Amino acid sequence: MILDLLNAASAQLDQVGPIIADVLASDLAQPVTFQRFGQPPEQLRSVIGQEEDRSTDAPDAHEPGISSRSFTALLPYHEAALTPGWTLTDAGGRIHVPVAPILNPAGRNLFLVARVAPLVERTRVHDLTFEVPGQGLVRERGTGNRKPAPPTPLPVQARLTASTDPKLRETVGADNADMVLIGRWGSLTAPTAQPDGIRWGTSSPLTLNGQPGTLTVQLAYPDEDLATEAQFGQRFLATWRTP
Repeated sequence: MILDLLNAASAQLDQVGPIIADVLASDLAQPVTFQRFGQPPEQLRSVIGQEEDRSTDAPDAHEPGISSRSFTALLPYHEAALTPGWTLTDAGGRIHVPVAPILNPAGRNLFLVARVAPLVERTRVHDLTFEVPGQGLVRERGTGNRKPAPPTPLPVQARLTASTDPKLRETVGADNADMVLIGRWGSLTAPTAQPDGIRWGTSSPLTLNGQPGTLTVQLAYPDEDLATEAQFGQRFLATWRTP
């Protein structure tokens, strides 16, 4: 019985596939730019629906830079879109990101359905410069003695959000002079994992609201959901204090 139902459903899906292809080729669809992180952009066509009712499973605004609104996007089958780690720019220039598992109905590779949310138009990205240990040995001028290579500047970008959570303050050992920051490496359109060479105690100059200070990386703060990390970048904790 169950097998008969599955076979019937599969046959119905085969009939729907060509209809979806016609819809994506029609005026109902719009040209979009699909880009997987680290890969060149690709041109596709998509039907992006109306804003979903916020009482549904639209994402909470827990992630700095992501809207709480969500939309359903119909896409042609595209293997690069099966897992998180991409953006979709619509005909109006608004950038969307996936916020739920991407659906490939019945695994037939006919089309994809994605729940997406737009990035907010303005998200602050901080430019940081860390000094990381140099590689190998160098000869000292005059004496010719070999010594460790000097530190190397490493410019990176990060998104930072201040936190007053007492548990996080306790976790990083912050005192009254410290501001605790939750950060993610990279920008929203180019998120990254923690850069090589940056570890606990690595610091960078950082000016906040016109006040110069120092950001010090404390701990990794990994997401429970690996898809969130893949889409938004690796999370970390840091402290900031003025001189």
